[in-house]
Amino acid sequence: METDISKLHEGTDGFYYDDFLAPDKAETFVGQLVSTQWWQKGGRFALICNFLAEDGRKIALFAFQKYTGFYGPGDGAVNFKHAEMNTFWECEVRENRKGRCTWASALQLGGPKNNAI
Repeated sequence: METDISKLHEGTDGFYYDDFLAPDKAETFVGQLVSTQWWQKGGRFALICNFLAEDGRKIALFAFQKYTGFYGPGDGAVNFKHAEMNTFWECEVRENRKGRCTWASALQLGGPKNNAI
C-alpha cells in the first residue's frame, strides 16, 4: 500500500494535495514537476516535489538537503529548490536496506537545462 503524505503538505498553489502519494516500491518513472512545498519535522527539513507521471499517477518525492546544500535526490547534482515548474524529469526510486523507498536520481528531459542543474 502506498504511503499517504498528502495531509502533511500544502501545494504551492494553495491547495492540499490529497492524491499525491509517495511510492511504495522501487521504480523509474517520467513525470512533470507540478509543485513543491517545504516540509519540516523536528530539526529535519525537506522539499516535497509533486510529479504528474506519464501514466497519470500523482507522485510525491522528498528532497532532503545534501552535504552540497542542494535539495534533491540522493545521486547527482540537481537542486529542486531552483527547478522550474512544468519541466519533465526521469526519476528513479530505490529501496534502501531498511525497506524504505527513497528518491535516488533525477534527470531532466528535453528543453534547455534550468537553474536546478
